[in-house]
Order: sequence, then C-alpha cells, then structure tokens
Amino acid sequence: MQKESFFMRWFGKVGDFCGLSLLWLLCCLPVLTIFPSCIALYDSVAHCVRGDEGGPYRRFFRTLKAELLRGIGLSVMWLAIGFLLMFGYNITALSGSGAFFAIYSMFYAGTMLIPLSMIAWLIPIQSRFYYKFTELLGTSLSMSIAHLPTTAGILGILLATIFIILFIPPLLVVMPAICVTLQSWLIEKVFQRYMKEDEADPTE
Repeated sequence: MQKESFFMRWFGKVGDFCGLSLLWLLCCLPVLTIFPSCIALYDSVAHCVRGDEGGPYRRFFRTLKAELLRGIGLSVMWLAIGFLLMFGYNITALSGSGAFFAIYSMFYAGTMLIPLSMIAWLIPIQSRFYYKFTELLGTSLSMSIAHLPTTAGILGILLATIFIILFIPPLLVVMPAICVTLQSWLIEKVFQRYMKEDEADPTE
C-alpha cells in the first residue's frame, strides 16, 4: 500500500510537471504575458508541487490573473532592456577587432548578467510578497548580490535546462516546471531565513 501510494504521488508530480509546463508555454505565447506566466508557474510550484496545497492549476490561473497587469509592465520593460543590451552588444562586437575590443566585448557580455540575476529573484519575490514597482526592482538587485552563490545556482539550473531542451526538444513539455522546482529549493531557503528573522523581531 505504501509503495502504491509512493508511486501514485510521483505519477501525480509528473502529471503536474507536464500540465504546468504546458500551461506556462501556452500563456507565454503572447510574449507580453511572459512575466505573469513565470510568476504564476513559480507560485504554483512553490505552494502546490513542493508544498502541501492542492489545486495547482487553479492557483496558476488565479495568480496569473492577479499579476497580469503588473506582469505585462515588467515584460515590456525587460524586453526593451534586453533589446537595447543585445543591440549594444552587436554594435560593440562589430565595431572593431584586436585585444581591446575582445576584452571590452567580454566585459559588456558580463554586464548582461546583472539584469538576468535581477530577473532570477524578481519573479519569485513578486510571487510571494508585495512591493511597489521601484522597491521590487531594488530588492531584486540587492538579493541577487547579497546571495550571489544562490543567484549563480539559479542561473546555472536555467542554463542547464535550456541545454537539455536544445538537445532533447520533446522535454520542453516537462522541463519548465522541473527547472522552477529545482530553483525553488534554493530560493525558498533564502526566503525562510528572512521570514524567521521577521518573526523573531515583532517591530519589523
């Protein structure tokens, strides 16, 4: 009975990975809904897949609806920033040759990790807490710096997921939710640390 229960739970998890990944893919198709879709995916994974709450799909749509307007604003902002950074990088890469330009191009590419690191924290922060827009950006930047090893782990999991999907495209139907689940193990440990500090200090 215990073995059956164990296998049933794991089959249920696999089903949730596939279902949430497909929902995320469909909701990302309009492009402008990428951020609210990512926030909804993280929220569902953190509370339902990793947590004990039920109804992951209901929670996904509830969070998607709640975060839609702000998420679209974040999508527009970060897509514009990404376009400008890529445009600047292409101009830099084509502007000359030699050791100086090679070093400058590498440095420029390194600076592109800053917005990626912010996004790595912005999505889970927005899914769990409420901040004003500027506070959200500032908190994401400070968290990405203060917890640099965790940030590196989050980005490493993302890159590994991308490579796996590139080599085995059919895994796209399950890897997004698995990626977020692995990332949440790192992120939630940091969140729990701050929550315990707030509980210990009732003045906060």
